[in-house]
Amino acid sequence: ELLARIRMIIRRTTRDLEANPLTRLPGNISIINELTRRLESHLLFAVCYIDLDKFKSYNDKYGFEHGDEVIRETARILIGTRQAVGSADDFLGHIGGDDFVLVTTNDKVDAICERIIQDFDKKAPFFYTEADRKQGYIIAKDRHGVEQKVPLLSISIGVVTNQIKKIDHVAQIGEIGAELKAFAKSQGKSNYVKDKRHIE
Repeated sequence: ELLARIRMIIRRTTRDLEANPLTRLPGNISIINELTRRLESHLLFAVCYIDLDKFKSYNDKYGFEHGDEVIRETARILIGTRQAVGSADDFLGHIGGDDFVLVTTNDKVDAICERIIQDFDKKAPFFYTEADRKQGYIIAKDRHGVEQKVPLLSISIGVVTNQIKKIDHVAQIGEIGAELKAFAKSQGKSNYVKDKRHIE
């Protein structure tokens, strides 16, 4: 029993040391360890890769302090969602910047994604000044320095599951997640994509 307690303390200490300094959520080492654990246990899982859309333009216009507050508020939304509609064994990690990972089960993932989108879309307009909120966009420069109208922040989620397709290694989860998230981001509004099917 003493050895088990010591191992738990070591695990927690390691996790705390590599936690993201902005959100205090577990970082990349913990994320990889969690995904490896699920794969080795042959458990069915759903991994949500979560990313904010138009975040760079927001940072450019409002500055990094406001950008950091958006990231902290997004973390609070994710924590609240996990507690409200997730399971005790669900895992939430912060890859870095505006990228997060939430590991859950297939029976919970739809409710989780829908709740995240609902709560984020409710909160997002209040990250802006009243004038920007009313007009529904900000003026920001693209990569070529050309000014354009950029819509308000939204959130995209790519969901990787091993329910249908066999997944053998962590890198495979990341590759599929990046592909699904890219498709979700192309929709121009908060949404999630699961198993290559677009979910409204």
